[in-house]
Amino acid sequence: MTVAVPALAGTSLLSAGASRARAHSSSCFTIVAGHHRVRECLIPGPRGPRGPRGFTGATGPRGFTGAPGPRGHTGKGSAGPTGANGSQGPPGPAGPAGTARAYAVIKPSTEVVPAQSSNITGVSSPKAGVYCVTPASPINPGADSAAVSAEVSYSASEAPGLVALNAQRKNGCPGSAFEVDTYAPATSTLAGGYAFTIVIP
Repeated sequence: MTVAVPALAGTSLLSAGASRARAHSSSCFTIVAGHHRVRECLIPGPRGPRGPRGFTGATGPRGFTGAPGPRGHTGKGSAGPTGANGSQGPPGPAGPAGTARAYAVIKPSTEVVPAQSSNITGVSSPKAGVYCVTPASPINPGADSAAVSAEVSYSASEAPGLVALNAQRKNGCPGSAFEVDTYAPATSTLAGGYAFTIVIP
């Protein structure tokens, strides 16, 4: 808004409202109009309404995901110290006593030593150096095996002989018995007079 004021001595063309408005002017200047000097002041008007807020633009597309970086080195820590040994646990219960199904000490005379024999029902000797040892049922000499060894104290002259199991019973023992052959030391000749032990597991 512009208000013109003549620059005449003692003269003012401004109304009371204009005077009050001039008191609040922010800028005044003088111009020449029709041989008159006119002072004009710019009075700010009321503040206009606030304009509408601009619309927010659409979200831009998401950028491409970058390639993964190289894999870092796998860390490996040093081994920790070995721990102390734990205390020994209590002993377990004793297992059942084991035993062979049959065993015996047999003299050259085919006699079984009772105190050192079990589940042997008979011994025979069809010829010198051949012993047929019959076990108690259900031991089956045709399907089971036995272990034999020399015995010194009941042998002739307390000299051990060579003792061997004959699994095929080639010297006359029946299928119901184990055949045990005894030999003179360092020979392949059957010979009597040698005691032995037999164990059937």
